[in-house]
Amino acid sequence: MMKSKIICTIGPSTNSFDMLKRLAKTGMDCARLNFSHGSKEGHAKTIKMIRDVSKEIGEEIAIMQDLPGPKIRVGKVKNNSIHLRKDSIVRLVNRDVIGNENIIPITNKELYKFINPNNMIFLADGTIRLRVEEIKDEEIIAKVEVGGELISGKGVNIPDLKHGFNTFTDKDREYLEFGLENDIDLVALSFIREADDIRRVRKIASDIAIVSKIEKREAVNNIEDIIKVSDAVIIARGDLGIEMPLENVPLIQRDIIKRCNRFGIPVITATQILESMINNPRPTRAEVTDIAEAILNGTDGLLLSEETAIGKYPVECVSILKRVGEVTEESLKRNEDVLLDDIEKAVSKGIEQIASDINAKLIVLSSLDLANNVSRFRPKIPIILLTNNPKVHRIAKISWGVCPITISKDHIDMVNDSMSVLIDKYVKIDDPIIIAYQNDGLFICITKCNIKK
Repeated sequence: MMKSKIICTIGPSTNSFDMLKRLAKTGMDCARLNFSHGSKEGHAKTIKMIRDVSKEIGEEIAIMQDLPGPKIRVGKVKNNSIHLRKDSIVRLVNRDVIGNENIIPITNKELYKFINPNNMIFLADGTIRLRVEEIKDEEIIAKVEVGGELISGKGVNIPDLKHGFNTFTDKDREYLEFGLENDIDLVALSFIREADDIRRVRKIASDIAIVSKIEKREAVNNIEDIIKVSDAVIIARGDLGIEMPLENVPLIQRDIIKRCNRFGIPVITATQILESMINNPRPTRAEVTDIAEAILNGTDGLLLSEETAIGKYPVECVSILKRVGEVTEESLKRNEDVLLDDIEKAVSKGIEQIASDINAKLIVLSSLDLANNVSRFRPKIPIILLTNNPKVHRIAKISWGVCPITISKDHIDMVNDSMSVLIDKYVKIDDPIIIAYQNDGLFICITKCNIKK
């Protein structure tokens, strides 16, 4: 069983009951809804479909709402795709027009106020490069230095832009309120810069998990403070690789994963995980190696974007992740680089060590925080989280090695309530297991028992 978690972006290729069911049965743990695209009505239908699939297969599926943030995007272009030629001149405008090879609409109405001549503008995940020549009548005149295909809705990045737009926009607030009304489990915040960006959202979204996307230089500089106030972190390598030198991204990724592991915060690696499989049934060797390295470095999850949103082989992508993950995890060593700066973190080390010493087959816990802290050590055995809260169950779906089970009782009765599930899925009669439960967050009881009929 793969312990690393799989997050799939839902889009035209997968936005049907049958495809969602196939993704879930193949290994999808969490469905990501990208609110940079689509309508609220469309997302509401998708959320309902995911919940219906969950009921049919008898397995919870987490739903992550990904907010647009202050991301600047290209508007609509003719035929949904144009080709920008090297050395041509283009005008970036804030008007609602259909773009072509000479004029490109962008979503930010005030960008012309803050951009300067010689600033570099990157389009379409950095594949197209423009250089600003002048600003005239609210239009940005730029020369194409590196051309390529530009599709409607693609991102616009300006690494040298000094102005910091509000990271939580009015549109984000509107979308988040919609998400809360529709019982989403996690919300991903885009282009955050500091811990206060998360704290502000926490005030209006205290009952869901807040996921911080690291894609700005400022976020990398403030990474430890951000981790401390986040429920999870996404390493968004696409925008990060444009905002910062591309050659720095692998080391930044490794550092962020290491820091998240130390604090017991789930970390998800994203962008171009299996990009070649958007159009091809098999991945490249480099992609397989990238996946394995992320797992060996300590990532909790892997996020598929266009691969499952618009790709031709979404189910095959999930299957490949699962196969590579299962083989790679056999080589994972115990992680010793963890913080033990509070009682719960210290106790988590004891739980994992005892389980290893007695050759336990399961670690059974009643707290998600405790489960995440035990997960840091990367134990070889499953971590069972027993909870009577379905939302906690779903949030736990992004945590490495954590297998959540919803029960109706608390504390010591929890094992009796779930014994049949444990025996059917995870252990045999007479197998030793470790049980640790918290009482009012103050007392942690650790006990060993053997599974009986």
